Amino acid sequence: MKELLWESKQEPSEPESGKSGPNGAGPGGSLPNGSPKRAFAEFDPLAPPEPRGALDLRAFIEVLEDAGRLLRIKERIDWKFGVGRWTRARRKPLLFENVKGYPGQHIFTNGLADPACIGLALGFEPGTPHARVIAQTRKRLREPVAPKMVRTGPVLENVVPSIVLDLLEFPVPQWSEHDAGRYIGTWHLNISKDPETGQRNAGVYRMQLLGPKKATISASKGSDLARHVARAEAKGMELPMVVAIGAPEATVIAAGAACPAGMDEFALAGALQQKPVELIDCGHLEVPAYSEIVIEGFIHPDIRVQDGPYFDYYGRPNTNPNAFLFEATRLMYRNDPIFRGCGIGRPGAEDHQLFAFLAQLGLVDFHGSRLKQMVQNFLWKRRAFEMLQKVGRIGSELRRRG
Repeated sequence: MKELLWESKQEPSEPESGKSGPNGAGPGGSLPNGSPKRAFAEFDPLAPPEPRGALDLRAFIEVLEDAGRLLRIKERIDWKFGVGRWTRARRKPLLFENVKGYPGQHIFTNGLADPACIGLALGFEPGTPHARVIAQTRKRLREPVAPKMVRTGPVLENVVPSIVLDLLEFPVPQWSEHDAGRYIGTWHLNISKDPETGQRNAGVYRMQLLGPKKATISASKGSDLARHVARAEAKGMELPMVVAIGAPEATVIAAGAACPAGMDEFALAGALQQKPVELIDCGHLEVPAYSEIVIEGFIHPDIRVQDGPYFDYYGRPNTNPNAFLFEATRLMYRNDPIFRGCGIGRPGAEDHQLFAFLAQLGLVDFHGSRLKQMVQNFLWKRRAFEMLQKVGRIGSELRRRG
């Protein structure tokens, strides 16, 4: 029997009565392993709200709408292929308000559809020239802003224990006909800690749903997450992980960056937005208090599963036969949560926009050879998205034949 890094895994206890979320799950209850090792933050509707430290996803959507950038999609769109087609066909932020099979739920995509949207996400005034955004952001990066722990947050409005947890209750898209299934993780945070040092890492690692509680996690061999998993496996333990969907955009930008050595991603995000990222304590890991959805769980040791096929950022179907297996043990979400995702594969899509922005800041690292990184950085900085996809496909084919 493998052992959790925190304690042995158990079935969660029954939720407390009183404050209840969906399916009668209250924000009290136990930690995912059934043992309250640390106090878990609770949502108190009578407590005065913490002042909003920076743009959360909902405030960002309002800013986009005020700037005339947001397109609200009111016609019914199918989560299977439909959301992805709309996302790839339009180069502006989209809010889907009528998703087939999910009445009342919303999906937000293309938030960073162009450089102007990136500036808005980081609190710059509408119309700020992109060159000024880059120059000012470089200055911001000189002074990291440490995250701030807060007692509560809106993501705790609903807490669901493992016994009734079902991730398919959210409108998770199947983004492309090339995808093998529904991808819950395309624009999110994967938060874990080094089992030996306790150092925290926040990254963005693709996740395909495999059922109500399980998902793949694809991470390159040189990533911090792969290192955390390897160290946990060496101890015969499972690796705790929290997935945050709909977190403030600055945190996702930071998680996608090559964070400078010794700097925490949330401190980098604080520098980007010039205000501390507000975190709540989930018992083992800290997550942004203003996330839309938080999934607590762990990565199984010594198990690898297939991720894909999926449509990757080079614009071609790809498969990872050695993905990690994630299992959810508790779910938290805001009232009327907004699912945040990204339609990958189109030249100039928001993942490309993000990497181009990070390249201009010197914060891109794809864990490849030095030559590969030089070529990619050259193309990202010049926003040569179609050429980058062509070079990537050629490189993949050469590696396959070699």
